[in-house]
Amino acid sequence: MSKRKALLIAVSLIYIFIVLWLTLIDRQWGERRAMLTPFWELRELLTTDRKLYWTQQIGCNILMLMPMGFLLPCLHQKFQRFFAVFLTALLFSAFIEITQYFTGRGLCEFDDVFHNTLGACMGYWGWKKIKP
Repeated sequence: MSKRKALLIAVSLIYIFIVLWLTLIDRQWGERRAMLTPFWELRELLTTDRKLYWTQQIGCNILMLMPMGFLLPCLHQKFQRFFAVFLTALLFSAFIEITQYFTGRGLCEFDDVFHNTLGACMGYWGWKKIKP
């Protein structure tokens, strides 16, 4: 294995740990909560005075999986296709949200899955622009 590949694997594992830490591990157990209404955060952004808060919520969810969309194609050839990155990000984000629901460690949201997956797709497009 090349040093570049080993470094990419190490960075990816650290990244995944950080995402899981932020979304699951470093949260208290609580009651199960879900908000499955599509785009409710966008509605809140557009209709309330808390524009900064909702912009941060949406923006951070997009940013959170952006590195995944960039790293996956660097790690393996099969992720150099858009659909593979899209599906992996969708499933990873859904895993986080479902786990949050069953453990009560966060609010299970459709919007988070959508924004996380969008972020991964944006990361993939970034990779596509600069790939060798």
